[in-house]
Amino acid sequence: MPLIKASCSTCGDVELTISELRVLVCSTDGTASYNFLCPSCAFRVSKPADKAVVDILLASGVAMSFWRMPQELEEDHHGEPISYDELMDFHYQLAGENLFERLTETGTAKED
Repeated sequence: MPLIKASCSTCGDVELTISELRVLVCSTDGTASYNFLCPSCAFRVSKPADKAVVDILLASGVAMSFWRMPQELEEDHHGEPISYDELMDFHYQLAGENLFERLTETGTAKED
């Protein structure tokens, strides 16, 4: 079985079998990458791949998967972004007691 040499940012160059690699193509914008689980450190490694690299990997028998960017990225967003204080308030509301009861009573979470 042929081996493919790839690079892990932690371990350096590693050799992988075809079944250990996967090509990922974004059907939204056409960008591609390949990923693998490093056999030395077990970290998931993902690297961008241009068309030539994708063609070589696919010709070698590497499996390919497609994915899409979330449709929310295409939505128009209006208004100011949430502030740090608003984020912390939300965090404390989620961490508070009886959140479900507070939400179902009034439709919004009230501070205790």
